[in-house]
Formats: sequence, C-alpha cells, structure tokens
Amino acid sequence: MSDVGDPEEAGRRAASAGAADPARPRRGLVLGGGGMLGAAWAVGALCAMQEATGWAPGGAEVILGTSAGAILGTLLASGAEPYELRDHQQGRPIVTGPLVGVDFDYDTAVGGALPPRPRPGIGSPDLLRQTVRHPRDYPFLTMVSAFVPPGRGSVGPIGDLVRGLVPAGNWSDHPGLRLVAVDYGTGRRVVFGDPDAPEAGVAEAVMASCAIPGWFAPVAVDGRRFIDGGAWSATNADLLLGRGLDEVYVLAPMAVRIRPLDAAGPRPRGAAALREWRERDRPRGVLAHLVSRYRRAVTRQMLREARLLRAEGTRVRLLAPTLDDLTAMGPNMMDPARRPEVLETALRTCSTALAALRAEAAAG
Repeated sequence: MSDVGDPEEAGRRAASAGAADPARPRRGLVLGGGGMLGAAWAVGALCAMQEATGWAPGGAEVILGTSAGAILGTLLASGAEPYELRDHQQGRPIVTGPLVGVDFDYDTAVGGALPPRPRPGIGSPDLLRQTVRHPRDYPFLTMVSAFVPPGRGSVGPIGDLVRGLVPAGNWSDHPGLRLVAVDYGTGRRVVFGDPDAPEAGVAEAVMASCAIPGWFAPVAVDGRRFIDGGAWSATNADLLLGRGLDEVYVLAPMAVRIRPLDAAGPRPRGAAALREWRERDRPRGVLAHLVSRYRRAVTRQMLREARLLRAEGTRVRLLAPTLDDLTAMGPNMMDPARRPEVLETALRTCSTALAALRAEAAAG
C-alpha cells in the first residue's frame, strides 16, 4: 500500500506556514463531481496536493463542492485531513480528527454499481417547459435532466454521514463552504452557503448536490426540489468569480488531463489538445464511448471556467485524471470494486502532475 510522504508532517507544515505568513494568498478549492470513483480519485489527489504544496486543503478560504465533491468538501471543512479521508476510504483505523468512530460503507451506502429502476414519468415538467422555451439558457445536461424519469435511489446514508459531523439543520463552522445543486423546477444553480440560497443545513445541501437525476430521488429543501449540481457543470469553478481569490485549485474527476493541463514540452491548445487526447483514448463498448464523450465535454467546460478565472487575475491549477487513472476507473464511476485501485493510482499520477506544475512555475 503506497503512501505519499508523511501527510501528518505536511499538515503541520501547512499550519506553520499559515501562522508565519499572514499575507499568504487567498486560495479556493473546487471539488468536482464524479460518483464513488471520482471521490476516491479526489482523495488521492488531495493527499498528493497537500504533500506537494505543504498547504492543508481544508484551510481554503472557499471550498466549492459539487456532488461527490460536496461530500469531500464538507469533510474537509469539518476538519478532516486528506490522509484521514484516505484511511477512512481504505478501512484503516482513524485515531484523530472528526472521522474517529464514524462508520460508512463506501461500497454499499448508496446502493452499489447500478441504480434501481426509476419511477415512470418525466422528472420535472416545469423544467422541461423552461428548457423548451429557452433552450439556449441551459446546458445540455440540465435539459436532459428535465425529462429523465425520477430516480428511486436514496442519498439518505450520505446525509447520515454528514449529520455525524454537523448536527441536523446546522451549517459548517467553516465560513467558506459552498455546495452546488440545481433547482429542479427552474434549472438554475443554487450555491448553498451563499446569502441568497435557500436556508438549509449542510446535510440537506450535500444530499441535494448528490442527487443524480434518474438515479436518486430529488431532495426537497425549503419547499423546492433539487438535483445534482453536476447537471449544470461537473466543476462549477466559475462560481468563484468575484470572490477575491488569488489562487484556485480545481480537482475534476470527470475531466481528462490533456496536455495543456500538464507542464512538460510544447503543448497544443484547446480543440487541438482534445483531438490529441481522443486519438490516445480507446474506449470499448457503448458505455465507454458515451463516458469518453462526456469527459471531453466536461474538460471543455472546465477550461472555459478556468479562462474566466484567469481573466480576473486568479491563478488556476487544474488536476484531472490521466489515461492511467481512466484505465483504473473504467466506464462506470459507481463501480465499488475499482475504488482501491483508483485511489492508489491517483496518489501516483497527481504527485507527478504537481511536480510538473512546480517545475513550470520555477521556470517562470
């Protein structure tokens, strides 16, 4: 079982650095969606990031989580260190931090690798009418979500996990925790934790952010129904615009690490880079092809969001899976059998990527 350095020491270095440098940059952390395997990948990425930077991700001024990223963001905001998230995922004893004594079966908590048969009918007639009237106002996935049949799965166990850390009805002690969901009636994004969002406890907000259309039942908050924030964007990094951040780390399990995201060598940009990645990717089977196309769309969206942040003067660091990670994941991001390998692979590939980013920064 591989570890990345000494994460406890990395956490101490981060705390020491923060205390010694009151002028440290204001950082944001974006944790994208990606199902069970996306969460495992992100845990590996967080461990690698803390080791490489000496910065504790839970100390970000703003932690923005979508779907699986909403769970991880809430755990970080509750004081869990990345290496504790890793050990919890791996079933190791937890002896420090908020996860001590917290039981959660990652393989079975949300029902396994396949969803239950959805209920008959249209998921949201109101949203369907909105998207038909104003099709250019909504992302494609939001429009698809409108007519997907209502899911029967329950995100209740996720809510129970969160309530074990944050009492029911309360918000996190971390003032910068923000969780993204989509209003199933209007199709608009809602950022729970922002002043204009519906009043919600953090457990409700996490469940709403995780309610994948067609898989899980929508989650009611303040009299409205909400679905997974990934129905708008898998990352939603543009929601950090205007928040006065100097640097933003984006962890995107459903994107792909094409060469512009890495540091070495001459790099094609934009569409040319995605074409290069597509030539290297060899999906087999209908599901694998669909997931590959979705990943390309997520990557394009993530790069657009990053450009907006950079135009505002924010440094943006992007981390996404490599082909090695995608091989470990396979096409079904809810397949519990692959979780240990995905986490271990992410520790290695993200460490390599962060070393490349450091080399690029040192070269100017």
